Amino acid sequence: MDQAAEAGYKALELGPVGYLPTDIGQLREELARRDLSICGGTACYDFLKARSFADVRGDVDDLCKRLQAFDVHYLMTMDGTAMDCKTKAGLKEQQIRTYKLFGEMGSYCRDTYGIEVLMHPERRSLIETREELERLIDLDLCICFDNGHYAAANGSWKQGDRSALDFLEAHIDHIPYLHFKNVSGEIRKMEMEGALAPDDPRMDDIMCDLEDGIIDYKAYRDLLDRLNFRGVGIIEQDCPHATTQEAFEKAKKNLAYLQKIHLIQ
Repeated sequence: MDQAAEAGYKALELGPVGYLPTDIGQLREELARRDLSICGGTACYDFLKARSFADVRGDVDDLCKRLQAFDVHYLMTMDGTAMDCKTKAGLKEQQIRTYKLFGEMGSYCRDTYGIEVLMHPERRSLIETREELERLIDLDLCICFDNGHYAAANGSWKQGDRSALDFLEAHIDHIPYLHFKNVSGEIRKMEMEGALAPDDPRMDDIMCDLEDGIIDYKAYRDLLDRLNFRGVGIIEQDCPHATTQEAFEKAKKNLAYLQKIHLIQ
């Protein structure tokens, strides 16, 4: 939290339960001390094992009550899986059950707490392709649109890939919340050409600094302006092997870049 404030950020997500204090009074005090606010909560459940929404309702209630205390209206969730295509092809029944569970969770949180459940697409998961995300939209669910995960699952390796921009433009009415991320063209190319196994450690570097990847952020900025987007935007980067200091430097660099190109103030 000290680093978030020092880097120039004004708001953050709660992250997994327990990452930040769960005591509302303590959390309020720690945020105020750093002039930070909360813009969303995050909950990753093992939906593959859940038989119905009832299996996770208690955890959802706990998080929603915390979000309500801060007048926050977005809860990001994902299916928490990571699998190859062959494994995924054998999970059709579980995928159908997951859609049903998401639909129940979305209705429950909206009706009970006034909180919108936003599905976060995740590459190599049950819900990652354009078709799979559009099935969610058909259930009247909204999306936390992580452009990096989307492009890494649906796009090419070439600079200027528009897969994420095209999806955003087509479904802006169901996207109130963005995760800014980018994809390494070099790693994506090796993956698409079959030069990297799914467990190759180089795959951990498929997400890169915002100014270095296949998504053109100036074109992204122009699209957001044209669509008159007024939702939430979060700078996020997957860097599992980075030290705390290295992650801090990336956070500062990415924020400075978006400010430089006037995507944010």
